[in-house]
Amino acid sequence: MGATAPIFLFLTLQKVHNISMKNYSSHIAIIGAGISGLTLGCVLKQSGMPVIIFEKSSTASEQGAGISISPNGLRVIRNIGIENELRSESGNPKEVQFFYNQNKLTSFPVDIVTTSRQCLYKNLLNKYLSMDGEILFDHEVSNINLIDPSISFSNGSSFNVNHIAACDGIKSKCRSLIYKDAEQPAYSGYSVWRGILEKNQTENHIHLGPNFHIVTYPIDNNRTSFVAAVKNPKETKESWKTKGTYEDLCHDLPESTRHIYESLQDSNEIYKWGVYTKKIPDHLFDNNITFLGDAAHPMVPFLGQGGCMALEDAYIFGKLIKLNADMQKSQKMYQKLRYNRVNKIYKDSALQGKLNHISNPLIVYCRNFLMKYTPVAALKPNSIWGYDPDVEIKKIS
Repeated sequence: MGATAPIFLFLTLQKVHNISMKNYSSHIAIIGAGISGLTLGCVLKQSGMPVIIFEKSSTASEQGAGISISPNGLRVIRNIGIENELRSESGNPKEVQFFYNQNKLTSFPVDIVTTSRQCLYKNLLNKYLSMDGEILFDHEVSNINLIDPSISFSNGSSFNVNHIAACDGIKSKCRSLIYKDAEQPAYSGYSVWRGILEKNQTENHIHLGPNFHIVTYPIDNNRTSFVAAVKNPKETKESWKTKGTYEDLCHDLPESTRHIYESLQDSNEIYKWGVYTKKIPDHLFDNNITFLGDAAHPMVPFLGQGGCMALEDAYIFGKLIKLNADMQKSQKMYQKLRYNRVNKIYKDSALQGKLNHISNPLIVYCRNFLMKYTPVAALKPNSIWGYDPDVEIKKIS
C-alpha cells in the first residue's frame, strides 16, 4: 500500500463517521481521539459497550515526534490486537545504549517498539473503526453538565450521555470546565528538538551531557527519530508544530554532538517546543466524568512513559467499566489502581531529567561510574515495565 493510502483511508472514514446517531444517552462519551481516547474506544467496543468519540479537530491526524512503547504499554497493544501490525511498520530495537562524550557507558537488552505517533494513531484508529466505532469530528466541548450528564459543543450540538471520559490532553477543556480554578500548563524548564534522520538504526541511543541529552531510535526500517532535550530557562512555546532552524539547533547543543544530527542540515522539518506539565489532581474523577492520559497527568518525557500511561489508563478504565455495573465503583477502582502509579512515574520522570542533565563534574563522574560498572541504568525501566494491568485489576476485583 502506498504512502498516501492511510491518509485517504482516514479522510474517507472521517466522512462516513461524521454521521450523527443523535441519541447517545446510553454511551460512554470519550472527549478526544488521541492515544487514550482511541484505546479506550477499542477496549469498550471489544467489550460490547456503547461508545462515542467526540473530536474537536476536523480531520483524523496526530502530531508529534516518535514514541517508544515499552513492555507495559505493549501488553495493552497486544490485548487490543494491533501488536503485529504495529511491529511490522515500526522499529523493534533489542538494546538501549548510553553514551557520554561519544564513549559508551553501558547497555541493556530490551523488547520495545519505537514508532512514529502517526503510525500508532493510524493503527488505533483503524482498529476502532473496524469494530464500527463512531467518531464525530468538529465537536469542540463548550460546556458540561455532570448532574444529568450531557455535553454541549461549540458547533451548537448537544448530547445526553451515560458517562464522560476526558481524554483531551494537557489543555483539557473538560478539566478546566469541571475545576474552575484549574491551573494552566506550567513550563518545565526544558525545550525539546525533534527531527527525522534518514538512516537505518537498530538500537536506542541515549547521549548524556551537561544540561542536555539526545535520544535516537528507529521508527521504521529507513528512518530514525532524533530528539534532543535542553535545559532552557527561557520559556518556549508549547506546540509540536513550531518550526526551528538547524542553526539554532547547533547553538543549543555542543559541537561534539553534531555528528549525530548533521544530516538534518538540509531538512525543513526541524521542530522545537517547550515541555509543559500540570499537577496531578487529588482525584482522577468527579461525578460522571473520569480523566485519562495527559488530561489527568501530563509529565515530562524523560522516562518515555507518557504514551504508555495513556494506554494503561484507557485499558484499565475500559476493563473496569465492563467488570462493574456501577460506574462509581469503576471510578473508585480506577483511582485506586492509577493514582499512585502515575504519581510515582510523574515524579520519577522529573528526577530522570535532572539525572540526565547533571553538569557538576564530580557528580557526573559518580553517575557515569555507576552506570558503567553496575546495573543501575536498567533498574528503573525494568521496575516500570513489569506492570501488567490485567494482574492489577485482579488484585482488587
